[in-house]
Amino acid sequence: MAQPSILVLEDDEIIRALMVDVLEDFGAIVTSFPSADEGMIYLEREDDPVDLIVSDIQMPGLLNGYDLSRVVAHRWPSVRVLLTSGNTKMAEELGGSVRFLPKPWSTEHLIECVQTALTQQGSSLH
Repeated sequence: MAQPSILVLEDDEIIRALMVDVLEDFGAIVTSFPSADEGMIYLEREDDPVDLIVSDIQMPGLLNGYDLSRVVAHRWPSVRVLLTSGNTKMAEELGGSVRFLPKPWSTEHLIECVQTALTQQGSSLH
């Protein structure tokens, strides 16, 4: 089975580095950026969309993670989105194809949520 490709968008450098390390250890091909704006530029330039986007909701820039998830649902409906935030009230605004991972999260919970999101589209980290 092919390695899943995951786009990580997180403005906190330490959290972003941790996410990348954990997801790479589980076999994913990971690309990361500190903003949803940069993530959108990446998506528009790539021929093949990623399998999954893991994004913080609140980030600096024109787009936040929630805005990005709405654009992705419209333009790349096969791409799954996992949003994360310390503000759990934001989870109430998410669409049906978007999953939510509350902060703080454990690495085990991150992997569990990622695997669930990927399984929905027929991919797996193992």
